[in-house]
Amino acid sequence: YGQYRVEGTTDKCFVAISGSGQKWKVNLKKLECQCREWQLTGLPCVHAVCVLIPMRHPWIEYCSEYHTVTKYVVTYNFPIHAIHDPSEWGHDKLCYPHL
Repeated sequence: YGQYRVEGTTDKCFVAISGSGQKWKVNLKKLECQCREWQLTGLPCVHAVCVLIPMRHPWIEYCSEYHTVTKYVVTYNFPIHAIHDPSEWGHDKLCYPHL
């Protein structure tokens, strides 16, 4: 985080610049960074963090909803039943009837 300098270009667009001069465009409105890590993980990358920390914005606003406790609870709300009989393992037709 401390290895980057931040420059603002427009209202929600910034450039994170490393000590070596390499630059990454960060768009807070679109939740995007030029490194693409933010788009892939749903969590702000180090370049976005460099922009967000000085602004003191709530981080949850910049994270994908899938990283929230609510979504975790919804995902794991129902039990997953194990298949104890190995003879039933790998029967694709049980899971994929169209095969």
